[in-house]
Amino acid sequence: MTARSQPTPKFLPGDRDPVFLATDTIGDAWSWLILREAVFYGVTRFNAFHARLGISRETLSGRLDDLRGGGLLVLEGSDYRLTPCGRDLFGCLVAAMQWGERWCADEGPTPLRLTHRRGGHAFIPVFRCVCCREPVQARDVAIDAAARTSAELIGAHRHRAPNLDILERESPCAIARTLHVCGDRWTSLVIRECFMGTRRFDDFSRHLGIAPNILTQRLDRLVHLGMLARRPYQQRPARHEYRLTEKGLDYYCVPLAMLTWAQRWLPRGRRGIVLRHQTCGRQLTAILTCRRCAAPVGRGDVEIKSRTIRHG
Repeated sequence: MTARSQPTPKFLPGDRDPVFLATDTIGDAWSWLILREAVFYGVTRFNAFHARLGISRETLSGRLDDLRGGGLLVLEGSDYRLTPCGRDLFGCLVAAMQWGERWCADEGPTPLRLTHRRGGHAFIPVFRCVCCREPVQARDVAIDAAARTSAELIGAHRHRAPNLDILERESPCAIARTLHVCGDRWTSLVIRECFMGTRRFDDFSRHLGIAPNILTQRLDRLVHLGMLARRPYQQRPARHEYRLTEKGLDYYCVPLAMLTWAQRWLPRGRRGIVLRHQTCGRQLTAILTCRRCAAPVGRGDVEIKSRTIRHG
């Protein structure tokens, strides 16, 4: 989903960008971690979420309400249970987990071990093209047509941005490390714009309807974290553009997972983007698979266990 020296994609009027819709439906970093607990560990009770995440009861209640409103959870008695579309967020979670393990390994080991039940081997997620079965990389995808996000589409979830520095305070987690980088809505949408080919400040501002001070803060932080590189394109006055680094390009698996999920479950996003896999020349539909055996994988195909982390 990256525009590298390609014609400007066709604009799709009336449609909605599926990555934007997924971002707005799933929510911020706390919502992602609630879903991690529900999808990976089967947590259903309010007090169990509260104890495992260590967040305030007010924050937890607000995020649970949002996830119910988005159709990801339903309340049955005292249990918050995953809907089918909530359970299917497994692909988004393992994509975030894989990126965090790859790029944040210097922060220490994480306790999860994923095993593909079919072969008994370690499960490493890979998104493949349905047509050619080759792994999907950002550089291999062209955008033929896309809907544009606009300011009035920002959803109703108006929570204070989470403190991303405390996401791991209860336990180490690769997903939390990924969310530390991109776990608030504006940062996630700035990254999504980068994969859409946006590079310049004024274009980010126009496409997202974001306040200049917030945009400056998000871009500076992404440069500091090594996701983006700032390049001058004009001397007088000085102007810069922002390009994805290798670390940023490798993050593509996360918005691709969100896109795949949104096209499957969010009706407004099913026609919001047309991608072409340049490896085979066909319209891209991605599917979550196991890297070792290339078999399609869902939550029921993977065993999740915690492993002991030895310190010292």
